[in-house]
Amino acid sequence: MTEAMVSPQQGDVAPGLHGRVDIDLIGKVFRQFGRVHITRVLHDAFAKRVFRALQQEVPWAYAICDEQGHRDLEVASLDQLDPIARGAISASVDRAARSGFAYRYSNFRLDDNYDAGKHRELFLMRFYEFLNSRPFLDFARAATGVQDIEFADAQATLYRPGDFLTAHDDAVEGKNRHVAYVFSFTPEWSADWGGLLAFPDEFGHLHEAFCPAFNALNLMRVPMRHLVTQVASHAGGGRYSVTGWLRNR
Repeated sequence: MTEAMVSPQQGDVAPGLHGRVDIDLIGKVFRQFGRVHITRVLHDAFAKRVFRALQQEVPWAYAICDEQGHRDLEVASLDQLDPIARGAISASVDRAARSGFAYRYSNFRLDDNYDAGKHRELFLMRFYEFLNSRPFLDFARAATGVQDIEFADAQATLYRPGDFLTAHDDAVEGKNRHVAYVFSFTPEWSADWGGLLAFPDEFGHLHEAFCPAFNALNLMRVPMRHLVTQVASHAGGGRYSVTGWLRNR
């Protein structure tokens, strides 16, 4: 989609960044480390409305990458499958994860559905429009120093207990991905619950890890190796986010 100014539908809040976001500090950290964690990035009412949409309005599917590669399952979670099918899929994902790239989590593709004219009534589509509006793209260029950014793709994600994403660097030829982003909408979380956005070095040690938070934005340069640690069985809720890449055409 093209850059556009967006306005709220009747009864919804207006999208917008929080007025106290410090672009200079964000840019300094990003230039030095190639990644940055930004707190309270959206104005409060907008962030709360996005979270409510993620909790109550999203038609989730279940995305896996196993020994057969990527697949989207027409269920919101593995719990909706019969025990035999659930066990077979989990085992296949686990085997793939031991030696390579694998994942499992619930998702909803905002960009694909928007471009197909589907689910345009959902409030999350207003968030997707905001991500492709001039105010946000100007903010992204200023925060990262990447002037080639032209648009954002996006998916909503939900990690429940047992979900994870193994290490990778987001570099895909022809995709023109400059910066990866994760908008975090998880109001209560503990590092003990997993779901951390973590950054391993060449020795497998973790340089840094960002804990799920509410109304926070993580930006990282592409390529950069990262992973999402498995959400623990004792986690007290779901890890909600909207993620994607800032790209050019």
